[in-house]
Amino acid sequence: MDTGAWSVSDNENAVVTGELVAGGYRLPSQLDLTSARKLKDDIGSRLAAGAVVVDAGAVDRLSTPCVQVLVAAALAAASANVPFRIANASEVFRAAVVELGLETQFRNWMV
Repeated sequence: MDTGAWSVSDNENAVVTGELVAGGYRLPSQLDLTSARKLKDDIGSRLAAGAVVVDAGAVDRLSTPCVQVLVAAALAAASANVPFRIANASEVFRAAVVELGLETQFRNWMV
């Protein structure tokens, strides 16, 4: 996944408060193949603004391409020393991460 298109800065902070995500991005319920491009664009624009908190509480379906987008975004944020967190991960989200063998990587980003 090409993360070079994402430029990030640390000028804003997103905060997790309880079940609400202030300054965050709520993922849609269906993250299938057709959603990957929009997800990349949406998260990329948020990364350009600074810290990102992704609310994954509503996710009912998560495809591998969308997981790849999330991994690329988290790695781009880490390269720029910008916080990236995934909050309120649904059971479906967590199960998809485990099925793909990425629980160790996602553990670093999930709050």
